[in-house]
Amino acid sequence: MRFYFLFLLSLSFHFLFSQDYNVNNIPKGVRQNADAVVRLDKMDVVIRSKDQMEVNSKRVVTVFNEEGNEHVQAYAFYEKKDKVSAIEAIIYNAQGEVIKKIKKRDFLDQSAIGGGTLYSDSRVLVMRYTPNQYPYTVKFTKEYSTPNTAFAPNWMFLDDYRVGTERSEFSFTVECGIPFRNKEENFGPYQIETEATTQGISYKAKNLKALEREPLSPAFRDFAPQVKIALNEFHLEGVDGKAKSWQELGRWMNDELLQGRDDLDDGTIQYVKNLVKGVSDPLEKTRIIYKYVQENTRYISVQLGIGGWMPISALDVDRVKYGDCKGLTNYTKALLRAVGVESYYTVVQAGRQMKSLDEDFPSMQGNHVFLNVPLEEKEVWLECTSQKTPVNHLGTFTDNRNVLKITPKGGELVRTRAYSDEENYQFTQGEFIISEEKDVKGKVKILSKGSQYDQKYWRTANTRSEQEEFYKSYWNYVQNLSLGQVKYQNDVKNIEFVEDVEFSVENYLTTAGDKLLLAPNLSNRNLGVPDRCRDRKRPLVLKRGYLDEDEFIIHLSAGYTPETWVKPFKEETKFGSYSVAIEPKESGVILYKRKLLIKSGEYSKEDYKLYRDFRKKVARYDNTKIVLSKKES
Repeated sequence: MRFYFLFLLSLSFHFLFSQDYNVNNIPKGVRQNADAVVRLDKMDVVIRSKDQMEVNSKRVVTVFNEEGNEHVQAYAFYEKKDKVSAIEAIIYNAQGEVIKKIKKRDFLDQSAIGGGTLYSDSRVLVMRYTPNQYPYTVKFTKEYSTPNTAFAPNWMFLDDYRVGTERSEFSFTVECGIPFRNKEENFGPYQIETEATTQGISYKAKNLKALEREPLSPAFRDFAPQVKIALNEFHLEGVDGKAKSWQELGRWMNDELLQGRDDLDDGTIQYVKNLVKGVSDPLEKTRIIYKYVQENTRYISVQLGIGGWMPISALDVDRVKYGDCKGLTNYTKALLRAVGVESYYTVVQAGRQMKSLDEDFPSMQGNHVFLNVPLEEKEVWLECTSQKTPVNHLGTFTDNRNVLKITPKGGELVRTRAYSDEENYQFTQGEFIISEEKDVKGKVKILSKGSQYDQKYWRTANTRSEQEEFYKSYWNYVQNLSLGQVKYQNDVKNIEFVEDVEFSVENYLTTAGDKLLLAPNLSNRNLGVPDRCRDRKRPLVLKRGYLDEDEFIIHLSAGYTPETWVKPFKEETKFGSYSVAIEPKESGVILYKRKLLIKSGEYSKEDYKLYRDFRKKVARYDNTKIVLSKKES
């Protein structure tokens, strides 16, 4: 009887334990439309002192398909002075039964930085597991400590699209009395419990449904619930700092990270002075120095200790002729100072997502630095890591966002240039000849500015095969295209890029009885229509607008004339405008004119259908064909 009782007790414990992570226990609303569900995401952060932070976390994720694998997040980043005291992963099957245990020794320990980095202390422990069945569940636990408190962990209650959250818990405790700040964003639609104490704050949330991705919606971070945390006083790789305001943070960066690192030897100073001899215009001096840096240095990432935040000295960059964004920016700043031009090291959150430094939450933010040169007539920006980017061209990497300019008086939050929709300009001129065999030969000249320049100027180094690949993709609506001569002109002073392209197309025209069908837009069709989105939840966001203008002269094949003319069409909407017209130019020659303006901005969710309807009209008219008939003899 005693053995039977113990057997039943053991079976009950096994049954209860295996039920913990049984996928059937996930609430239906949380699981719906989810590639993965976070069963539990719990992190406790304790600040023991200005130079000691301890983090204890447990994360349990159920993965339903291959797309959900990336949300397991079973890894631990660490630096040289950090200590990962515990790390473990346990894999469960759909019934919640253990199928594998992965200890610390089984994790892959590798560099956390890509191949462009020469030196780095950053490493990451990564779980190695390849699932052979779905769904499966991973329980991942880790404990680590670090002397670096400049980057207190922020907290997201939802990971990403198509990921539900069953339970999310975050606590932040300061045992040493340092004041801290927290900022809660996008809590409105969610029931998130908050508990504040004299030493810290904690949050709890449960049963957050997975969100579906919607076309042209705000960035996920702009509507997902999250918490930002920062200490007013912190420690970073042996250096203490303060950040109650952007000005204070900037002053610390100037005094502790930059000061004394912009010295140059006398020979270099004299050399660059000779380069600008006889030049008084500070903008022209800037162009000369920037060109010198581009032609004599190269970018290599260096992320060792405080060097991950402090630039290599200008003397060292001058000697070895390479550096990372910090080192090259500081070096350019030193060279400009040597020729009498003041400039400022500037921190930015770079990337196409156009993410700004948070104006209301001063803290260590940003992933890149570049240089600000304030001249009387305008502010000039230099991307010192690039050997191709022109003076004062920001592009989609750094445009239209808050950045932190570091001055001797402290940090100054400023906004980089936003290109107007019309400045993101492309003008295409073309001339095409249609043969009696229904083939087309032609040439186009494409002028690009603004963000459209940004997409092209680096193509000057393209090989012939890369040119073939690009233009066949760009004109993907044209079959049987053969590329002819291609010439590029990159005007770095006016920041304009010109493409001269020759091409031919076999059997471009189609037949309808004894008539021919011609699509007159040979070189710039915009056929993209956003997907239908029923019951839309979020606003429509057009991040960057642009203006395209096109003029094509088309020589018709001998003996053919347009049977009917497409009536001129024009559409004006809040999202932009579109017009197209086809008209006779002379006997056997027609002129095709087109103009498309897309206006950037945020629009209501109800506007999405109207915008989609507008783009459908653009696509339809861009794809329009006219009928050519044989002239009567």
